[in-house]
Amino acid sequence: MESHAHGQWFVVVSLLTALLLSIAPLSGDWAWARPDFVLLTLVYWLLALPERVGVFISWLCGIVLDILQGAVLGQNAFALAVVAYIIQVSYQRLRMFSLRKQAAFISLLELFHILVDQWAQNINGVAQTHWLVFIPILSTGVLWLFMRPCIAWLQRLFAVY
Repeated sequence: MESHAHGQWFVVVSLLTALLLSIAPLSGDWAWARPDFVLLTLVYWLLALPERVGVFISWLCGIVLDILQGAVLGQNAFALAVVAYIIQVSYQRLRMFSLRKQAAFISLLELFHILVDQWAQNINGVAQTHWLVFIPILSTGVLWLFMRPCIAWLQRLFAVY
């Protein structure tokens, strides 16, 4: 029972860390290339622990991200909830993908997230129409190649199951 509670705290801490990394200041052009840490962390836990992390947790992280970023309330929540649903519907198949195929799939999920953000911002008249908004598609996919093995190692180290 104690390790189960410990495991829950590790999941919460990883999600809080991802939220903090999403608002950490970056200078100049590096801000455009910021990977989507929340999406990456949620996808990992959705694949690793689908019975404990689901659509509601993803939606909740999205609401917190909206508040932290000062975005339109609900845009990240909606996008992350839909991403969570897509992962939950196909998580058994996605687990079997190679790391590179998973990275490509996550890049597509990031594209969806960006398009939802742009759509919500267009509705409110505050869209960023610069092509640089699409750079996180690449940085998020590439970061998955390194982040997934690291979180998997930490998951085994802390016995989160």
